[in-house]
Amino acid sequence: MKITELYNDIREGLRSGKGRNILSFFVFLAISAVFWVLLALNDDVQKNYLLPVAIDGFPENATVLSGYNPSLNVTIKDKGSSLMQVAWAHAPSLKLRFDDFTQVNDTMLLMSQAQLNAAVRNLFGMSATVVTMRPDSLRLIYTTNAGIKVPLMIRSEIRTLPQYAYAGHPICDVDSVEIFSNSSLRYDVHSISTKPIELANLTDTTGVEVALDVPAGMRAIPSSVYVSFPVEPLVAKKRSVAVEPVNVPAGRKIVTFPSMIEVSYLLPKSMYNKDNFAIKATVDYNMVTNEVKSLPISLSKMPDYIRGGSANPQLVEFVIEQVE
Repeated sequence: MKITELYNDIREGLRSGKGRNILSFFVFLAISAVFWVLLALNDDVQKNYLLPVAIDGFPENATVLSGYNPSLNVTIKDKGSSLMQVAWAHAPSLKLRFDDFTQVNDTMLLMSQAQLNAAVRNLFGMSATVVTMRPDSLRLIYTTNAGIKVPLMIRSEIRTLPQYAYAGHPICDVDSVEIFSNSSLRYDVHSISTKPIELANLTDTTGVEVALDVPAGMRAIPSSVYVSFPVEPLVAKKRSVAVEPVNVPAGRKIVTFPSMIEVSYLLPKSMYNKDNFAIKATVDYNMVTNEVKSLPISLSKMPDYIRGGSANPQLVEFVIEQVE
């Protein structure tokens, strides 16, 4: 059906008695809805707001130590029309001036409940009533001392599933932080560490956002860091190693059979072509007796990223020769 035909059908339907009744119903319904909205907007309503607080005129060389990024959770009672105007105008935020705070001393700012209440009413209009406000006052401690850069330490305990390995060291987006304080004890701080990180049963590289462990009365910037822990699957590798006798006295020589053994171990996949550490496979002359026919192989200490090093064979036969 064409649009013109549909339009003509609707127009003819509205001209009928039944159509006029339906049209009248919707017209009165719309008028009733408008009156209901107007009456509702004239009623007193309560609404909760989370107001971020911005402080204008704060000294450029000052750093807030406590109470930074303040916000107020307030409940406002007013006419619905007034609160709607606030919502339409902007997302509410409370702007305060540095000079409006009561300066308790050189490094502390305090705004009382009465001052905050007046500032909130000024934001929403004098007809508004502040029902509740949390917190009921603002207290900020700041410093004008320059920051001191100190190295960042990662406190972590990482465990993987048996077929995976923690490969290398934690990777952080920063290697140092700046600490700020009014106390001379800031000069005694030589490093800042993260809160303890404990991760278990890892099978893939994992990253976490972690807060810093900052001494009381101080602030670190940044206050948290992102740390990732590289985890890789373990792969098997074999290397041929010569057997080396140790503790052999002068004038004697040990010849082993075989003279080369195979060392097997597991290592992270990314290290497969990079592991060039020296492996020593030794037999100890001090273990030789008339009853002993073969000597056990001892492997040297391997890097921490190596798992399950083993020799094949684990025992080798030997003969002792006299040498001049």
